Amino acid sequence: MIRPELLAAWLVFAAGPVRAAEAKVHETEGLFLDMSKLNLGTISSDDDKKKYIYTIELEKSRLTRKTLKNVYENAFDLYKHGQYEAANDLTRKILSIDPGYADASILNRATIDLKGSTKPRASERRLIEERFEEGMALYRQGRLVEAAQRWEECSKLAPTNLKSHYWLRKARVELAEEHYRKGRQAYRQHRLRETLDQWYAALVLNPRYPRLTAELAKVEAESREQDANEKLQAALNLYSQGLVLESLKMLDAVLESGPGNVKAQKLQAEIRAEVANQHVAEGRRDYESRQYDKAITEWRHAVEYGYDPKAADQLVARAKEQMRREEAAKKRSVEAARAREEDLKKQKADEAAAAAEAKKKEEEEKARAAAAGQTQPPAGQTAPPPAQNAESNKQASQQAYLEGVIYYQKGDYEKARDKWLHAKQLDPGNSDAIAGLERIEKLYGAGQ
Repeated sequence: MIRPELLAAWLVFAAGPVRAAEAKVHETEGLFLDMSKLNLGTISSDDDKKKYIYTIELEKSRLTRKTLKNVYENAFDLYKHGQYEAANDLTRKILSIDPGYADASILNRATIDLKGSTKPRASERRLIEERFEEGMALYRQGRLVEAAQRWEECSKLAPTNLKSHYWLRKARVELAEEHYRKGRQAYRQHRLRETLDQWYAALVLNPRYPRLTAELAKVEAESREQDANEKLQAALNLYSQGLVLESLKMLDAVLESGPGNVKAQKLQAEIRAEVANQHVAEGRRDYESRQYDKAITEWRHAVEYGYDPKAADQLVARAKEQMRREEAAKKRSVEAARAREEDLKKQKADEAAAAAEAKKKEEEEKARAAAAGQTQPPAGQTAPPPAQNAESNKQASQQAYLEGVIYYQKGDYEKARDKWLHAKQLDPGNSDAIAGLERIEKLYGAGQ
């Protein structure tokens, strides 16, 4: 990177304090851009930062070129006044910054050749003449490039030297003709890139070369078509290898350089449609396996490759609805399982309480019987009175109820219902049997 203070110091040396100060002011104005005038605002994105940095680099490059041009002009003034050492010093500094500065390189060589001369004017004329004669000698040998270089040096060092300008133009015209001839030969062999290189070189040497611009445009079009065909073939090869995404990237490159390429458009459309259909099919498989999130992702990828957005939205909506239904069913199932568990706990508690109550009643009956001295009637004795039969039926009813509870706990609901029906028949007022039958009825009703 060029240090602004170093360039300013060279200007002080070459042009004096006033011009150096002015250059420094302009340089500062260029380097520190006025943000309010540019209306850049807050730079947040990486893309904006890159653009801003690129703008700064362009401004620095412009300033460098402008400053070096000013320094070169000062060096040339020193050269014209015979101050060869000072001119040599400035040109060396220019070349240390920009080694490709051709004018500074020519002036630097001249200051070296003339360094220490006691008669600057005569030495300069002699130097120009020697350079010119070297160019003529090289031209006679057919070494046009080197001859043109010598005459260009003469033209730069002596802008009023007409013969140098004449022979330089002549050499450039002949060089342009040679480049054009080589370009024609390359074109006949269908080496289009080489053709373009040769003809552009001819155009640089002779900007008014007859009809060359039209021929360049024609070859440029052929070159683009050739490049597009090569990329199309490469895209087909990638596609045949199963590298679909790489093939699409290659086709994007073809269409970027030639948006109207019908073959590339058609092939790209076919490949994108195939990729979209693959995503749709994969989404359907995920949907069938109840992987709804994956299915939605696949269908959205399909849209990226050209699938109908409305159709994709319908598929996504159906998947989301199915997800909602399954979530609701799952929730209902959990709630039903919890209710069954609570009902079972309550049922077991009721059965335990009933069993305890039955056992208590049985023990009370036994105690009363023992206290009354009841015994089995002897053979041939008449049946007990009705009160005694009713009491016996209640005991049998409770026993039948307890047997039904055992069957219910085993899961044999048919036998449990039979026992409880029998218990109800023996004692219609047996509330335990009635409650058991109601549970059986609810159970069968829920199963339906």
